[in-house]
Amino acid sequence: MARGTCLLLCLLLAACAVTPRLQAPPVATATAEQQEQTKTEPDDVTSNLEDLPNLELDADLLGSLLTANIASYQGHWSIALQNALSAATSSRDPRVARLAALLALRIDQYDDAVTAASLWVELQAENADANTTLQLALVGAGEIEQALQSFDREQGDLNIDEHVKRVAGLLVRQDNSDAAIKIVSDFVERNPDSAQVLLSAAYVADNFELETAAQQWIDDALALRPDWDLAAQMKASILRQKGEHEQLMTYIREFVEAHPQSTAMRMNLAAELARAESYAEALAVVQEVLELQPENGSALSYAAALAEQLELGVLADTYYEQALQLDPTDEEVRWALARRAVQAKDYKKAERHYSLIASDQNFFRAQLQVANMRYYTNGLKSALITLRALNPVTQAEYVEIAVARHYLLMQAHEHEEALAYVNETLAYLPDNIELRYARGLVAAELDLIDTAEQDFRFILEQRPDHANALNALGYTLADRTDRYEEARDLIGRALELRPNDAHILDSMGWVLYRLQDYEAAIGYLKEAFGVGQEVEIAAHLGEVLWESGEQEEAREVWRNGLQIDAQNPLLKSTIERYGVSPQNDS
Repeated sequence: MARGTCLLLCLLLAACAVTPRLQAPPVATATAEQQEQTKTEPDDVTSNLEDLPNLELDADLLGSLLTANIASYQGHWSIALQNALSAATSSRDPRVARLAALLALRIDQYDDAVTAASLWVELQAENADANTTLQLALVGAGEIEQALQSFDREQGDLNIDEHVKRVAGLLVRQDNSDAAIKIVSDFVERNPDSAQVLLSAAYVADNFELETAAQQWIDDALALRPDWDLAAQMKASILRQKGEHEQLMTYIREFVEAHPQSTAMRMNLAAELARAESYAEALAVVQEVLELQPENGSALSYAAALAEQLELGVLADTYYEQALQLDPTDEEVRWALARRAVQAKDYKKAERHYSLIASDQNFFRAQLQVANMRYYTNGLKSALITLRALNPVTQAEYVEIAVARHYLLMQAHEHEEALAYVNETLAYLPDNIELRYARGLVAAELDLIDTAEQDFRFILEQRPDHANALNALGYTLADRTDRYEEARDLIGRALELRPNDAHILDSMGWVLYRLQDYEAAIGYLKEAFGVGQEVEIAAHLGEVLWESGEQEEAREVWRNGLQIDAQNPLLKSTIERYGVSPQNDS
């Protein structure tokens, strides 16, 4: 058979969309920074072609391979596996055996995985991936003795600590918890004085939610190494999972007191305090960490977030800036600084930060924010140019761009253009919920109540718990029609879903005002303005206060609204309607 045909076969095998399960996860860890990972990357199926056999592709073999390939693409994994096994047995080609083994692991068919992986090892005895795959298959199939023999053979010159970390990483990649526990128990029995063996055993037990075994082994590990941060963090994690909060806090505090240099456990203490909403105490603990490690980026970021929670804005910005100086590539910190700048209405600063976010996973989202910032700094045209420069690679990204452009047009009060644009986009994606919601909002602004209601109800047919659609429809009916009871029911359902949402609270206040329940309306509107200091809420609250005879308080609320946005059309029209001058402080 010609070499070109052999290469064609290799490419065919590579095309089979199988997700290998050979990468071991972090072993016996509690924090991402301390994770130790064993990776076993399968060889490229097209490598070392000179060392691979030339296959004669007869009709049966070619048919099996093609069927396996097509079935895997269609998600018919059992059909793909059976055809791959047949091809591997008849061809005795290691590439086909590898394919069959990975397919079997993909669907947890461990007996078939043992068959295929054994053939692969037979054909390529020195291939590390082949041996790893066989070990996974043996454990999954419950062949404990054979798995242990394989692990022992593989240890070679590795010390037991390094070896057991790799083994534990493999054990949690399959579903046979009984076999996994028996294997780590064997390691513990043979190595009772190795804290790492005990820690790895606890990690495996914890992975399979065997709390008693996990806690016993982690306690034994700590008895051997009482100051071991990694083991202490795992013990804390186990206590947290069991919901034993008091015991957890006692343990962490005692560990920190006994080992004051343990920054990792101090961070655990801060996290628990934050969960209990003791933010000031949590910040004090993180500041102790920073005294020990002034250049601890994670601690700086966490201190910034806690300071932000405590509304210590200057301190939060200082910590974020220090964290960014340590690692200018930390996009989470840069995103936080951009968000802080937006809150301060420093849109140029926010744009600078968003513009420097360039990773594949964050670039698109950051550029959407750049467009928003340019709307404030350079106007609508600049923002739309930024959006047009984006190249969506998925339908979801296409929709995000369309929705972003729509809202920019609405923000600029270009409602007719916004409606025309979203209608044009909906012609291609008529059932898209995000686009239907966008059109519903602009239709309501243009008093196209039937269109707005149709769009919101379309969304609710698909997703009855869509809080935004419930609220938008309810508010539209309350504000633009006299269907107040129906509106209150819709807004009430939205409020059950999101009880602390400022916009929904505002809507409830507004519909109660329409129903002339002023006292209840003021309660909801004040709560809404407390949650989100937004100018539209100020306009509503001021109006209801004025109508209920509280003119001085209404003026004060409106003045606060003008400080937020003196050009807001709703606020301006509301004030003018009551004949109150924006400059009138009396």
